Amino acid sequence: MKISYITESRARDACLAMLCASVFGREAGIAPLVEFAGVSRLLEQESARIVALFDDSKKLCSVALLTLEVEGRGVALRLLATPEKKRGRGHGRRLVTRLGESTAVRVTTSDPRLEAFFTTFGLERWYRHEDSDLRTGFNARSSVDSLAMAPEVVDFQADAVLRAFKRDPALFERYKTRFAEGLEHFNTLT
Repeated sequence: MKISYITESRARDACLAMLCASVFGREAGIAPLVEFAGVSRLLEQESARIVALFDDSKKLCSVALLTLEVEGRGVALRLLATPEKKRGRGHGRRLVTRLGESTAVRVTTSDPRLEAFFTTFGLERWYRHEDSDLRTGFNARSSVDSLAMAPEVVDFQADAVLRAFKRDPALFERYKTRFAEGLEHFNTLT
């Protein structure tokens, strides 16, 4: 098994489209497309990375989207998905665990089941966000001792993406086409 960054634009779009579709689901309305468009800009600015686990036959087994901390010392696991035909074999766990061996990693969730799941990946220190159900977990490589100490993570404003889509229907169509083509192309990677 090998971990690699996905840098080629067509493969990157394919992985990002699969991540958005898998995490948000098919009934999520426009949310997967907004995430796809916003994260695409972060990837272009090199504020985010797509990393994948490949098997010995160079077939993709699991994919993660990482966004960088503003200070550049760690990453946030924003999205994680394993292609349907590869699920249940521990590929996602292996990918996150191996990333955590060399990098400070954090993840945020409001789902107690996901918190328990990510704790098994080494994200052991959890902190609750004030006035929210959200909790953020950090791995051992992170030097954060409280949520207040955690550097900000680079992000985009979903509302701004939606406004841009409403203002510019051609922009909306371009991202919609890239998203659909990405999903089609993803099947050639697995």
